[in-house]
Amino acid sequence: MKRKITLWLTLLFCCAHSTSFAHDFEVDGIYYNYSSQEDKTVSVTFQGDAHNSYTNEYSGDVIIPETVSYDGTTYSVTSIGQYAFRDCTGLTSVEIPNSVTSIGNYVFYGCTGLTSIEIPNGVTSIGGSAFRDCTGLTSVLLPNSVTSIGNFALYGCTSLSNISVSSGNGVYDSRNNCQAIIETSTNTLIIGCQKSIIPNSVTSIGRYAFRGCTGLTSIEIPNSVTSIGGGAFWDCTRLSNISVSSGNSVYDSRNNCQAIIETSTNALIIGCQKSIIPNSVTSIGNQAFEGCTGLTSIEIPNSVTSIGGGAFYGCTGLTSVLIPNSVPSIVGSAFYGCI
Repeated sequence: MKRKITLWLTLLFCCAHSTSFAHDFEVDGIYYNYSSQEDKTVSVTFQGDAHNSYTNEYSGDVIIPETVSYDGTTYSVTSIGQYAFRDCTGLTSVEIPNSVTSIGNYVFYGCTGLTSIEIPNGVTSIGGSAFRDCTGLTSVLLPNSVTSIGNFALYGCTSLSNISVSSGNGVYDSRNNCQAIIETSTNTLIIGCQKSIIPNSVTSIGRYAFRGCTGLTSIEIPNSVTSIGGGAFWDCTRLSNISVSSGNSVYDSRNNCQAIIETSTNALIIGCQKSIIPNSVTSIGNQAFEGCTGLTSIEIPNSVTSIGGGAFYGCTGLTSVLIPNSVPSIVGSAFYGCI
């Protein structure tokens, strides 16, 4: 019995030890997984069995090589795997080689010390949330080669003020030096920043396009925009000036209200900290003021008959609300988080 117990404990220890690291090998402080041993390609990864197993396993300036030799074989580094650098707050710069063709999901999520990144002209895809919450990142240049960008790729990059796309890119552009990424074929602005200016050729603003852009203080919606995706300006906490060009056929900002109103329905769909709701507005849309922490008071006119779910969600600075009798009931989530 003693021998069996000893053997079981030995196996348990060995299994635990063997699964404590996720990488296949390490060279010069960078961890790799085999992508294809037959093709001799590898991807950069993290050290432990989870991305946060080791605090700041990457820090300072990291230079990823084009090739790496291990156990007598030379491999080409062709990708950066998901979570590879996630939450490495001590990471200050990363040099990505031309051999890399993809940057995975959540790769630089939470790398608050990263101030700039050069994406080489070999990368074709950038994963979802790849640079999410990189609060120190100020500029991004998208090369010609990128044809795919995942959701929330630059969400929460609060210092981002310069976004540009190389002129030869066939999928995306940043026309008129607009400081934004536009999907060329659909004329949809998909990612904006605090200095974005929406060109008059853009027809739609994508879902979550400016979400979490806390540095954005003003925005003008041009005549050409006929569609605005949900959450396009959520959590833009400093937004204080919203206007719609007078010739727009779908939206307006009547009476200099500092808000976006859907003209055909008289619904206020996007507001900001300085919005004044006109007496012609009949409804306040879902999440219209969500995350507008700078909003301190609001007067809802008698013309309003409905307030959508989450309309004032997270408006933590709101101390005064005047709701008229014309509103028969209020959705429970309308003022959620206003404390």
